Amino acid sequence: MTIMGGTKSAAIAEMAVSGLWRYPVQSLRGEALQEAVFTETGLRGDRGYGIADIASGTVVGSSRPGWNDLITWQARYLAPVVAGAALPPAEIAFPDGATLRSDDPDCDRVLSDRLGKQVRLVVNDGSVAKMRYELSPCHFLTTATLAELRKGYPEGTFEPVRFRPNVLLDCGTASGFPEQDWIGRDLACGDLRFRVVDNCVRCVMTVRAQGDLPKDPRILHTVTQMNRTFAGGYATVAQAGTVRLGAASRVV
Repeated sequence: MTIMGGTKSAAIAEMAVSGLWRYPVQSLRGEALQEAVFTETGLRGDRGYGIADIASGTVVGSSRPGWNDLITWQARYLAPVVAGAALPPAEIAFPDGATLRSDDPDCDRVLSDRLGKQVRLVVNDGSVAKMRYELSPCHFLTTATLAELRKGYPEGTFEPVRFRPNVLLDCGTASGFPEQDWIGRDLACGDLRFRVVDNCVRCVMTVRAQGDLPKDPRILHTVTQMNRTFAGGYATVAQAGTVRLGAASRVV
Protein backbone atom coordinates (compact mmCIF):
# COMPACT_ATOMS: atom_id res chain seq x y z
CA MET A 1 0.00 0.00 0.00
CA THR A 2 1.23 3.50 -0.82
CA ILE A 3 1.27 5.57 2.36
CA MET A 4 0.25 9.23 2.37
CA GLY A 5 1.50 10.07 -1.04
CA GLY A 6 -0.58 8.86 -3.93
CA THR A 7 0.46 7.19 -7.13
CA LYS A 8 1.73 9.20 -10.08
CA SER A 9 -0.45 8.30 -13.05
CA ALA A 10 0.55 7.87 -16.64
CA ALA A 11 -1.25 10.08 -19.15
CA ILE A 12 -4.54 8.58 -20.32
CA ALA A 13 -5.14 9.46 -23.95
CA GLU A 14 -8.69 8.17 -24.36
CA MET A 15 -11.58 7.72 -21.95
CA ALA A 16 -15.33 7.28 -22.15
CA VAL A 17 -18.22 8.27 -19.91
CA SER A 18 -19.41 5.05 -18.28
CA GLY A 19 -21.66 6.42 -15.53
CA LEU A 20 -23.89 9.46 -14.92
CA TRP A 21 -25.74 10.19 -11.68
CA ARG A 22 -28.00 12.94 -10.41
CA TYR A 23 -29.03 13.41 -6.77
CA PRO A 24 -32.51 14.99 -6.60
CA VAL A 25 -32.32 15.41 -2.80
CA GLN A 26 -29.16 16.50 -1.02
CA SER A 27 -27.41 13.59 0.79
CA LEU A 28 -29.84 10.93 -0.43
CA ARG A 29 -28.86 8.25 -2.91
CA GLY A 30 -29.43 9.31 -6.49
CA GLU A 31 -30.60 8.14 -9.89
CA ALA A 32 -28.54 6.78 -12.77
CA LEU A 33 -28.97 8.61 -16.07
CA GLN A 34 -28.44 7.82 -19.73
CA GLU A 35 -27.69 11.47 -20.45
CA ALA A 36 -27.19 14.59 -18.37
CA VAL A 37 -27.60 18.28 -19.20
CA PHE A 38 -25.01 20.57 -17.65
CA THR A 39 -25.55 24.33 -17.58
CA GLU A 40 -23.06 26.93 -16.37
CA THR A 41 -24.24 26.27 -12.81
CA GLY A 42 -23.99 22.48 -12.95
CA LEU A 43 -26.05 19.37 -13.67
CA ARG A 44 -29.68 20.35 -14.18
CA GLY A 45 -31.74 19.21 -11.18
CA ASP A 46 -28.78 17.97 -9.16
CA ARG A 47 -29.49 18.38 -5.42
CA GLY A 48 -32.56 20.36 -6.36
CA TYR A 49 -34.23 19.54 -3.05
CA GLY A 50 -32.81 19.42 0.45
CA ILE A 51 -34.03 18.36 3.89
CA ALA A 52 -33.90 21.36 6.21
CA ASP A 53 -33.53 21.06 9.97
CA ILE A 54 -36.13 23.44 11.43
CA ALA A 55 -34.04 24.09 14.55
CA SER A 56 -30.93 25.26 12.70
CA GLY A 57 -32.47 26.50 9.46
CA THR A 58 -29.84 24.52 7.54
CA VAL A 59 -30.06 21.87 4.84
CA VAL A 60 -28.61 18.78 6.50
CA GLY A 61 -26.20 16.16 5.24
CA SER A 62 -25.68 12.49 6.01
CA SER A 63 -22.07 13.10 7.01
CA ARG A 64 -23.28 14.98 10.10
CA PRO A 65 -24.02 13.15 13.36
CA GLY A 66 -27.68 12.35 13.76
CA TRP A 67 -28.49 12.26 10.05
CA ASN A 68 -27.00 8.89 9.08
CA ASP A 69 -30.28 7.51 7.76
CA LEU A 70 -30.36 9.90 4.81
CA ILE A 71 -27.79 7.93 2.81
CA THR A 72 -30.03 4.84 3.05
CA TRP A 73 -32.90 6.66 1.31
CA GLN A 74 -33.05 7.02 -2.47
CA ALA A 75 -34.58 9.79 -4.58
CA ARG A 76 -35.66 10.16 -8.18
CA TYR A 77 -37.55 12.76 -10.17
CA LEU A 78 -40.99 11.78 -11.39
CA ALA A 79 -40.82 13.96 -14.52
CA PRO A 80 -38.10 15.61 -16.60
CA VAL A 81 -36.31 18.63 -15.15
CA VAL A 82 -37.02 21.49 -17.58
CA ALA A 83 -35.02 24.70 -17.86
CA GLY A 84 -36.91 27.71 -16.47
CA ALA A 85 -39.68 25.59 -14.92
CA ALA A 86 -40.34 24.62 -11.33
CA LEU A 87 -38.71 21.42 -10.16
CA PRO A 88 -40.87 18.35 -10.81
CA PRO A 89 -41.94 16.22 -7.87
CA ALA A 90 -39.39 13.79 -6.49
CA GLU A 91 -40.05 10.40 -4.97
CA ILE A 92 -38.15 9.21 -1.90
CA ALA A 93 -37.83 5.44 -1.42
CA PHE A 94 -37.06 4.06 2.05
CA PRO A 95 -35.26 0.80 2.89
CA ASP A 96 -38.49 -0.73 4.19
CA GLY A 97 -40.08 -0.41 0.74
CA ALA A 98 -42.26 2.62 1.48
CA THR A 99 -42.19 5.65 -0.81
CA LEU A 100 -43.02 9.32 -0.36
CA ARG A 101 -43.67 12.04 -2.93
CA SER A 102 -42.32 15.53 -2.40
CA ASP A 103 -45.74 16.99 -3.24
CA ASP A 104 -47.56 14.85 -0.67
CA PRO A 105 -49.24 17.20 1.86
CA ASP A 106 -47.89 14.98 4.67
CA CYS A 107 -44.33 14.93 3.31
CA ASP A 108 -42.75 17.03 6.07
CA ARG A 109 -44.56 15.13 8.82
CA VAL A 110 -43.48 11.74 7.44
CA LEU A 111 -39.86 12.86 7.12
CA SER A 112 -39.91 14.32 10.63
CA ASP A 113 -41.36 11.12 12.09
CA ARG A 114 -38.74 8.97 10.38
CA LEU A 115 -35.85 11.19 11.48
CA GLY A 116 -37.13 11.99 14.97
CA LYS A 117 -36.55 15.69 14.31
CA GLN A 118 -38.61 18.52 12.86
CA VAL A 119 -37.62 18.91 9.22
CA ARG A 120 -38.94 20.31 5.95
CA LEU A 121 -38.29 19.30 2.36
CA VAL A 122 -37.24 22.51 0.61
CA VAL A 123 -36.07 23.65 -2.79
CA ASN A 124 -32.32 23.70 -2.23
CA ASP A 125 -31.58 27.21 -3.48
CA GLY A 126 -30.79 28.94 -0.21
CA SER A 127 -34.06 30.89 -0.10
CA VAL A 128 -35.63 28.91 2.75
CA ALA A 129 -32.70 27.20 4.48
CA LYS A 130 -28.97 27.78 4.39
CA MET A 131 -27.15 25.48 1.98
CA ARG A 132 -24.18 23.65 3.47
CA TYR A 133 -22.67 22.13 0.33
CA GLU A 134 -21.61 24.39 -2.50
CA LEU A 135 -18.14 23.05 -3.23
CA SER A 136 -18.47 22.53 -6.97
CA PRO A 137 -21.06 22.20 -9.76
CA CYS A 138 -19.65 18.81 -10.79
CA HIS A 139 -17.93 15.89 -9.16
CA PHE A 140 -16.21 13.30 -11.32
CA LEU A 141 -14.33 10.06 -10.72
CA THR A 142 -12.28 7.65 -12.84
CA THR A 143 -12.16 3.87 -12.96
CA ALA A 144 -8.38 4.26 -12.63
CA THR A 145 -8.80 5.61 -9.09
CA LEU A 146 -11.17 2.81 -8.13
CA ALA A 147 -8.74 0.23 -9.54
CA GLU A 148 -5.85 1.73 -7.59
CA LEU A 149 -7.81 1.70 -4.33
CA ARG A 150 -8.73 -1.95 -4.84
CA LYS A 151 -5.02 -2.76 -4.91
CA GLY A 152 -4.69 -1.43 -1.38
CA TYR A 153 -7.79 -3.21 -0.08
CA PRO A 154 -8.88 -5.99 -2.45
CA GLU A 155 -11.70 -7.10 -0.18
CA GLY A 156 -13.34 -3.68 -0.26
CA THR A 157 -16.37 -2.77 -2.35
CA PHE A 158 -15.03 0.26 -4.21
CA GLU A 159 -18.18 0.82 -6.21
CA PRO A 160 -18.74 4.23 -7.85
CA VAL A 161 -21.98 4.85 -5.94
CA ARG A 162 -20.07 4.89 -2.65
CA PHE A 163 -18.31 8.01 -3.91
CA ARG A 164 -21.40 9.76 -5.35
CA PRO A 165 -19.93 11.18 -8.57
CA ASN A 166 -21.92 12.93 -11.27
CA VAL A 167 -19.64 11.52 -13.97
CA LEU A 168 -17.60 8.30 -14.05
CA LEU A 169 -14.84 8.07 -16.66
CA ASP A 170 -13.74 4.66 -17.91
CA CYS A 171 -9.94 4.60 -18.28
CA GLY A 172 -9.67 1.04 -19.53
CA THR A 173 -6.97 -0.95 -17.75
CA ALA A 174 -5.25 2.13 -16.28
CA SER A 175 -4.89 2.58 -12.53
CA GLY A 176 -3.58 5.41 -10.38
CA PHE A 177 -5.00 8.78 -9.40
CA PRO A 178 -5.08 10.73 -12.69
CA GLU A 179 -7.61 13.36 -11.57
CA GLN A 180 -4.93 15.12 -9.53
CA ASP A 181 -2.85 15.72 -12.66
CA TRP A 182 -5.76 17.47 -14.34
CA ILE A 183 -6.26 20.39 -11.95
CA GLY A 184 -6.29 23.62 -13.94
CA ARG A 185 -6.97 21.81 -17.22
CA ASP A 186 -10.14 21.21 -19.22
CA LEU A 187 -11.94 17.88 -19.48
CA ALA A 188 -13.96 17.45 -22.67
CA CYS A 189 -16.86 14.96 -22.61
CA GLY A 190 -18.64 15.02 -25.94
CA ASP A 191 -19.72 18.63 -26.55
CA LEU A 192 -19.45 19.41 -22.84
CA ARG A 193 -16.31 20.87 -21.30
CA PHE A 194 -15.37 20.99 -17.63
CA ARG A 195 -12.60 22.94 -15.93
CA VAL A 196 -10.98 20.76 -13.26
CA VAL A 197 -10.54 22.91 -10.15
CA ASP A 198 -9.68 20.73 -7.14
CA ASN A 199 -9.26 17.32 -5.57
CA CYS A 200 -12.28 15.70 -3.94
CA VAL A 201 -11.64 15.13 -0.24
CA ARG A 202 -13.54 12.09 1.00
CA CYS A 203 -15.63 11.89 4.15
CA VAL A 204 -17.44 9.33 6.28
CA MET A 205 -20.31 8.97 3.78
CA THR A 206 -18.12 6.59 1.77
CA VAL A 207 -18.14 4.02 4.59
CA ARG A 208 -21.86 4.06 5.37
CA ALA A 209 -24.11 1.13 4.52
CA GLN A 210 -26.22 2.12 1.52
CA GLY A 211 -28.31 0.01 -0.81
CA ASP A 212 -26.54 -3.33 -1.21
CA LEU A 213 -23.22 -1.95 0.06
CA PRO A 214 -22.20 -2.81 3.63
CA LYS A 215 -20.76 -0.47 6.21
CA ASP A 216 -16.97 -0.57 5.82
CA PRO A 217 -14.67 1.89 7.67
CA ARG A 218 -11.66 0.53 5.76
CA ILE A 219 -12.93 2.22 2.57
CA LEU A 220 -12.10 5.69 3.88
CA HIS A 221 -9.01 4.42 5.68
CA THR A 222 -7.66 3.10 2.38
CA VAL A 223 -8.33 6.38 0.56
CA THR A 224 -6.59 8.26 3.37
CA GLN A 225 -3.57 5.98 3.49
CA MET A 226 -3.10 5.70 -0.25
CA ASN A 227 -3.93 9.22 -1.38
CA ARG A 228 -4.36 11.65 1.55
CA THR A 229 -8.21 11.35 1.46
CA PHE A 230 -8.35 12.35 -2.25
CA ALA A 231 -10.44 10.32 -4.71
CA GLY A 232 -11.88 12.01 -7.78
CA GLY A 233 -12.08 15.68 -8.62
CA TYR A 234 -14.26 18.77 -8.66
CA ALA A 235 -14.97 20.78 -11.78
CA THR A 236 -16.82 23.83 -13.00
CA VAL A 237 -18.63 23.96 -16.32
CA ALA A 238 -16.52 25.75 -18.92
CA GLN A 239 -18.86 24.94 -21.82
CA ALA A 240 -22.45 23.89 -21.22
CA GLY A 241 -23.83 20.88 -23.02
CA THR A 242 -25.31 17.41 -22.87
CA VAL A 243 -23.23 14.34 -22.12
CA ARG A 244 -24.35 10.77 -22.80
CA LEU A 245 -23.12 7.38 -21.71
CA GLY A 246 -20.31 6.25 -23.97
CA ALA A 247 -19.22 9.79 -24.88
CA ALA A 248 -15.53 9.99 -25.76
CA SER A 249 -13.63 12.09 -23.23
CA ARG A 250 -10.18 13.59 -23.05
CA VAL A 251 -8.12 16.05 -21.04
CA VAL A 252 -7.42 19.18 -23.07
